[in-house]
Amino acid sequence: MLHRPCWNIASVTLLFHLLLFFIICHIISGVKVIGHGTTAIYGENATLFCQLTETKDQLTRIIWKKRTREKPEEVFFFSIRAGGKTEHSNGLGDRVQFIGNFAEKNGSIQLLRMRPLDEGIYTCIFNLVSSGPFETNINATVFAHPVDNLKGEAPVAGYLEAMLASCFASNAWPAAEVMWRLGDLEKYMRTETNHSVNPNGTITVISYLLAVPLKHLNKKNVQCVVKHNTLGKELVLNYPISIHYPPESVVIIPDSPTNTKEFVCIVDSNPEPNNYTWTRENKSTPYYEGNRLPVPNLSSDLNGLYICNASNQYGGSLGSLYVSVHNESSTVCWGLLGFVICCAALASVVGAIFRFKPAWIPVSRHSDNEEAQDSGGL
Repeated sequence: MLHRPCWNIASVTLLFHLLLFFIICHIISGVKVIGHGTTAIYGENATLFCQLTETKDQLTRIIWKKRTREKPEEVFFFSIRAGGKTEHSNGLGDRVQFIGNFAEKNGSIQLLRMRPLDEGIYTCIFNLVSSGPFETNINATVFAHPVDNLKGEAPVAGYLEAMLASCFASNAWPAAEVMWRLGDLEKYMRTETNHSVNPNGTITVISYLLAVPLKHLNKKNVQCVVKHNTLGKELVLNYPISIHYPPESVVIIPDSPTNTKEFVCIVDSNPEPNNYTWTRENKSTPYYEGNRLPVPNLSSDLNGLYICNASNQYGGSLGSLYVSVHNESSTVCWGLLGFVICCAALASVVGAIFRFKPAWIPVSRHSDNEEAQDSGGL
């Protein structure tokens, strides 16, 4: 009997604490922290929205912490107290600005000049007088546009594999995808791709195009294709392959089939010849330099064999043309002589016909009756 009041007091105390616990749990269960993830482009600003709702408890402090690519471990970097007083730590300094409202339990901040290294998880924490803390995680994503470039090479034709071109997607985050479209040339070529991380957290991707530099690949078109999240569509860079080789064929042609003013030296080479030299048969000194040989006045003095020697840094080759010019007066004379000869030949034929003409024997024509009478008289 003496212990019953103590038992009753303990029971009441336990029930009170249980009731208080359930009341607090009910109050806490209604508190919400709203946070919005954000995406930013390298160099632009990012807003991290954070709002505490469904509580009338007094707010004492708002704390921000982060885990980023630059610092994977979680660290505190910013806090806000009543009156909007702020404290910075761990390096972000003036790149963090408080844009919320402490009295309204809005802890939103803005991060200035975002970098790929700032990408990560940011945690907003609200400290209250009698409950909490309450927090939420906010994802911050940063994109960096790729800087594209295509660098062509000019290997000399041969039988050893060489680099034809390099396609760059530099300073991107995340890494860009770089590929080649080769079409029917795929069987002659292969690609290699390298990735490198830059100090600012961006990634540079380089794709190399390699092949045995055969002459028939010269001026064939290929495409480098770059894909990235920041691009609305794939970026296509066209490139005509360049294979260097010495002059292999030299052809000389007139600039006009009817009114020739110059002869042109046409050469198959890459690069184009940097030296053209014209010579004439049996002439030891150069006749002319340049890929076009002017012939302003055609005459028989130009008759002869002309040779064009074309060369570039890899070698040279020759082409020739035999020129035969007949004056117009000579042509007319030969035409008149031919006409006279033809006329003489025609006259001779006609004369021979009349000279050897046979004698004509007159034969009278009789009727059938007359023939019958003559027969009867015999």
